[in-house]
Amino acid sequence: MNDRDVRLPTVDIGRTLDEGPFSAFQRMVVLLAALAIVMDGFDGQLIGFAIPSLIKEWGITRNAFAPAVAAGLVGMGIGSACAELFADRFGRRWAVIGSVLVFGLATSLIALSPDVMTIAILRFFAGLGIGGALPSATTMTAEFTPARRRTLAVTATIVCVPLGGMLAGLFASVVLPHYGWRGLFLIGGTLPVALAAPLYFVMPELPRFLPAIASVVMNCVAC
Repeated sequence: MNDRDVRLPTVDIGRTLDEGPFSAFQRMVVLLAALAIVMDGFDGQLIGFAIPSLIKEWGITRNAFAPAVAAGLVGMGIGSACAELFADRFGRRWAVIGSVLVFGLATSLIALSPDVMTIAILRFFAGLGIGGALPSATTMTAEFTPARRRTLAVTATIVCVPLGGMLAGLFASVVLPHYGWRGLFLIGGTLPVALAAPLYFVMPELPRFLPAIASVVMNCVAC
């Protein structure tokens, strides 16, 4: 028989993920996605715990922080709306990693802010990452979880947002008395940046998305 006549069996990646076992590697991917969302909720709430200290140090009113809070919300809206566009072009893996890095770095830089306007600008960029992380990480959870457990896994992942907010409150109660609001943002932003390392080395691209990447590359080469 000619070697050219030998055909390898075709594997349906989607069906294998949907109906196959929930392997240790898949569980690790889901855990990392959940941690990304925990950090998402964590960094999103830090500004609320820092405002009383900022008011006391800068001698301004709470109303002065309205632009900073609003900028964060606007950034979250834009980030959430654009997350799918970014993921379609660069992959879900990079959407998760990029979102975590963006809100982590922006939050860390708030520690250097000299005024409320700077905080507002940085909160906008942090909001972009915070808004983009949830849909991207939830997609990773859904794709790497077998169909029989998918609803529970996605629900548990989404619940990680308020869990992150709760942890932010506990974190602020420990950090603020010793390191102030600058330490709160610096340490709070460093945590998701550190999480980006295991995300980079462990989290793979969605298997269903790989053929799409190959198609885009081939089209680019053809052009």
